[in-house]
Amino acid sequence: MSNFTNGSNSTADEDEQLLKQTVPVIVVFAIVYFITFAFCVIGNTIICLVIVKIPRMRTVTNCFILNLAVSDLLVAVFCMPFTLVDDVVMGWPFGPVMCKITPAVQVVSVAVSVFTLVAIAIDRYCSVIYPNEPSFISNYNVHVIVFIWVLCSFFSIPHFVVMQEVPVSQQVTICTEDWWNGSSKPFTTTLLVLLYIAPLCLIVYLYFRIGCKVWCKPIPGGSREVGLKKKFRVIKMLFVVVMLFALSWIPLHTIMMLDDYGDLQQYQKDIVYYYVYPVSHWLVYMHSSVNPIIYGYYNSSFRKGMTTLMSSMCRENIMTTSAGESRKPEDLELGAVHVDSK
Repeated sequence: MSNFTNGSNSTADEDEQLLKQTVPVIVVFAIVYFITFAFCVIGNTIICLVIVKIPRMRTVTNCFILNLAVSDLLVAVFCMPFTLVDDVVMGWPFGPVMCKITPAVQVVSVAVSVFTLVAIAIDRYCSVIYPNEPSFISNYNVHVIVFIWVLCSFFSIPHFVVMQEVPVSQQVTICTEDWWNGSSKPFTTTLLVLLYIAPLCLIVYLYFRIGCKVWCKPIPGGSREVGLKKKFRVIKMLFVVVMLFALSWIPLHTIMMLDDYGDLQQYQKDIVYYYVYPVSHWLVYMHSSVNPIIYGYYNSSFRKGMTTLMSSMCRENIMTTSAGESRKPEDLELGAVHVDSK
């Protein structure tokens, strides 16, 4: 979710700098964004491969985790590069078509990620609190995932309508919002409520109930100390999920509300646009890059699945190498001649 109007208040003349920060600051931003991008792509790709290639991993909960990984990959591909460029360069260099498409895809991928987190919380809540009762979200998980994508696609409609490329000088063209009522306040407030406050409240409530249930559940036969450690591990994971979601998203939503509702002076706007927005965006993207760790590393079945996947890939490479080495040089030459003769 990039702030495409960043440069609109600081491009008054043609001689203005085309960079929003000094070169050392831009280098720091670029390195941090690149590391986050790499972790996000690699981690979520591994999650997808584990679920798709290993049959035993295709459970209801893992279907939602797969959907989360796909949406986080979209965040990495369609959000991080464009946001970084927009946060460090004056204006919008990608043209009028991308001016509409990029923010639309960004808000959809981010919304899918948030709502999938809610679906995962609901699925876990039903499996822990009502283990013997059929769950709608489990029986119709594919339908729920499709519904999430359809619902989130509606968030993109305003961007296709209001995003416009506007020249502000001979050197700079910005991608800005042209709202029919002259204000983006209703849309910003709607995003705050639907993509942060409501999901956070629901996730906190569901995981609090799960934590209480796990803590109060009698420990089966075995060491009480081991049982308590397992309970602490589950509750710690739930706490990490809630806190990371809350802390990663609150800066961006706060700045967006402050931008719309606050009466900022020009120097304050420059600080917000040039420094606060890039850091806030990075925190959101960092959340997408750590999701594989939260939902993968903390899950023993995922760790086993990753081990199985790596072992399978290693065996395939060994077999391929062995097959290639076992062929005689004469066979290779005949194969080459045969191909050339066609």
